[in-house]
Amino acid sequence: MDLKSLLRCCFVLFCGQSFSLGCRWVRYRYKDVSRENLQLLANMGGEFVREKVNIPFPNKVYSNARHSQMGDSISILYKAIRQIRKLYSKDMNSVTWDSVKLDQFKSNLHRTTSELEQCMREITYSDSTGSHGKENRSLKRHFKKLEHYLKTKDYSANAWEVVRTEVWKHLQRLDLLTTAMRTGTNA
Repeated sequence: MDLKSLLRCCFVLFCGQSFSLGCRWVRYRYKDVSRENLQLLANMGGEFVREKVNIPFPNKVYSNARHSQMGDSISILYKAIRQIRKLYSKDMNSVTWDSVKLDQFKSNLHRTTSELEQCMREITYSDSTGSHGKENRSLKRHFKKLEHYLKTKDYSANAWEVVRTEVWKHLQRLDLLTTAMRTGTNA
């Protein structure tokens, strides 16, 4: 093998490694933070409410993300966590949840968005303006509707319980998405 071929091989290996190193946190640490977030969310308040909110859950976004390129899946993960973090920055004076668990949950959301931002800087996307752009808008609309629901209910404790239940569903779907990413069952 000549020097030129060796350099090409090194370049290909380095480029491949930069993705896996940049997203190492998603592959190896996200599941621990996710598990903790699900536990914190379940334990910070009472039972999850069964009250239905008239806001369709964006199932298609998550099912399509499972069959996407890694970069597109991470983009959905990042945008969903960022929207959840934004929700939990609203007026929460009415909630009677365990404040230590709530603060830990918010801290985990902050840490997760920071880690995902780092990962997003180092990856490429296959389709940022096509179907994934549509899915990103769909996800954002869903969270805007949840935000509007909170506002129309004056950020009541019951409204927050409904939103906590919805966020639980999102975190579960994100957990399934990252499991697919780790095991290579997405595209």
